Amino acid sequence: MAERAPDRPGAYADVCVGLPVEGSFTYAVPEGAELAVHSRVKVDFKGRTVTAFVLSTHDNPPSGFAVKEIRSIIDERPIYDGRLVDCARFVSENYFGSLGEALAMALPAGERPSKRYRHPFGPSSGRAFVLTEEQRTVYDSVLSAHRAGESFHLLHGITGSGKTEVYMELARRLMDAGGSVIYLVPEISLSSQIFERLHEVFGGELVVYHSRLTAQQRLYNWMRFHSGEARMAVGTRSAVFLQCPRLGAIIVDEEHDGSYKEHSTPRYNARGVAFFRCRQEGALLLMGSATPSVESLYAAEQGRMRLHTLRERYGNAVLPEIEIVRLRSSRPEAMLSTPLKLHTKRAVDSGLQAIYLLNRRGFAPFVICGECSAVLECPRCSISLNYHGDGSVLCHYCGHQRRVPEKCPSCGAERLEKVGAGTQRVEEIIANTFRGSRIFRLDQDSARGKDAVFELMEKMRSGEIDILLGTQMVAKGFDFHRVAVVGVLLADIGLNFPDFRASERVFSLLVQVAGRGGRGEAPGRVIIQTLDDERHIFKFLKNHDYYGFYRHELEVRRVLSYPPFSRITRILTRGADEPSVGEAVERVEGATVLGPARAPLGRIGGNFRHHLIIKSRDTRSVRPALRRASEEKLPRGVYLEIDVDPFDML
Repeated sequence: MAERAPDRPGAYADVCVGLPVEGSFTYAVPEGAELAVHSRVKVDFKGRTVTAFVLSTHDNPPSGFAVKEIRSIIDERPIYDGRLVDCARFVSENYFGSLGEALAMALPAGERPSKRYRHPFGPSSGRAFVLTEEQRTVYDSVLSAHRAGESFHLLHGITGSGKTEVYMELARRLMDAGGSVIYLVPEISLSSQIFERLHEVFGGELVVYHSRLTAQQRLYNWMRFHSGEARMAVGTRSAVFLQCPRLGAIIVDEEHDGSYKEHSTPRYNARGVAFFRCRQEGALLLMGSATPSVESLYAAEQGRMRLHTLRERYGNAVLPEIEIVRLRSSRPEAMLSTPLKLHTKRAVDSGLQAIYLLNRRGFAPFVICGECSAVLECPRCSISLNYHGDGSVLCHYCGHQRRVPEKCPSCGAERLEKVGAGTQRVEEIIANTFRGSRIFRLDQDSARGKDAVFELMEKMRSGEIDILLGTQMVAKGFDFHRVAVVGVLLADIGLNFPDFRASERVFSLLVQVAGRGGRGEAPGRVIIQTLDDERHIFKFLKNHDYYGFYRHELEVRRVLSYPPFSRITRILTRGADEPSVGEAVERVEGATVLGPARAPLGRIGGNFRHHLIIKSRDTRSVRPALRRASEEKLPRGVYLEIDVDPFDML
């Protein structure tokens, strides 16, 4: 196509595309078309039709090459502005992706908005609530500090202390002053429950934003928030990019949770993006948790955030008593200890409820040969296949699924045995132990239906469930007032991962699930079962001593120079040819480097994985080396990932 003369205003547009390519590209605007800056278009890029993002329009034809014409215009008017472009540049520069990749991740993919989303709640009641004296003190302190220019706040509130009420009161105040509020939660299941509570107060001013919606529904809710028609949005990590006329606050609930970390390029952390946006737009940032991350609490102690605390449970509720029980065996038949069975029976017989946590889905985690002891492994990953109750084995990393073979693939023996227990197997054990009890299992397998969480919430409230069994999904955010017993069936899961955050993750999970108990009038009891009750985290758990755990963890990290005393960057190469992958990672230079070495999960989805870990005082000092690594020409079929502040090291 020949170059076009600038015979009219705005004849050309500079766009970027959602691909790992740097810079912008110039296209011709179709004759007679009106193109808005900060809208989306379709263009031909290297023979592919892709979505592009309009950064500017102008009259200057580029020289030296033919200019392609924009194929179609998606948006008739802007759906973002310069603030989002600045935010995308921050993400691109700090988490090592292109500007186009950052914009593609930030913006909804839908092309025609659809309002066919129906939440299962009735009209808003406009319900008012009254803050307790302690909650009011925190509310006043946050608001007055924000007015004085302190915009970053951390709320440490014990489970059941009413952090949500403080969030809602602050949101209401800021919305009354003309601002919009983004309310982030780590899980889709949590957004469903929080949406119900917020809808009672904010009604039609509220939208939800997460990946369970269709692309068209996400675009519809994006546009409502962008226009100011809706001024409260609740959603998972991508909701941090939502645009609005004036940002009043970003609330980050359960701020410690790893779900705020993105696992594809650019690998941003929603907390980091929230800090940037609130600083740039003069908004309030309030992060809250019963178990703040070590990095966040340390930052508050260093004066980079204002710390607030809630030490009392809402209403007359008290923290549950915690009992640590040592298991004699990890066999499935021994998964329910005598104390757990006694307290569960007493609760169920009294019309109360129990919650059991086992952070392992499926029926059995291993299928092993009774003759040669070979474990049935995924052919594409360095991990065992998990047996499920339908007679299949499944890889929980790549999704590979097959029927259980009749004979051992290694020796041909027919003695294939199922070892250990997942939620499916424990569900059978519970049913046999508490005959006649009504059991509800909540894990990734059972929660795939979009209404599973709503069904759970209704049945728990109405008393139609006696025992709720689940993975970590049952630990987060649920507010049920009839739960008298919480049982952690095997607290050791996750403690032995080769990851410096392993203890923190398990401690947070156990505190969160323990907090589901004793929220009503009935006192709660928590039974934490473990194979090793000498571990330090159980002493702190028993005493509800989060600060004791924090001090212990902080000292370990100080000695080993882990965050918050350093910044970590992980460089990982993956590919089907292991020698090429290993050679590629050895080319990278940095500060204090651990490795290169094969990653703990050395193979996933048919790709071998090698990594190295870079420790530095800040990422600025190693950014040039990281940028060079990202531009390194790698062997065919080898891919490089740069993860700044990784949440896991597997």
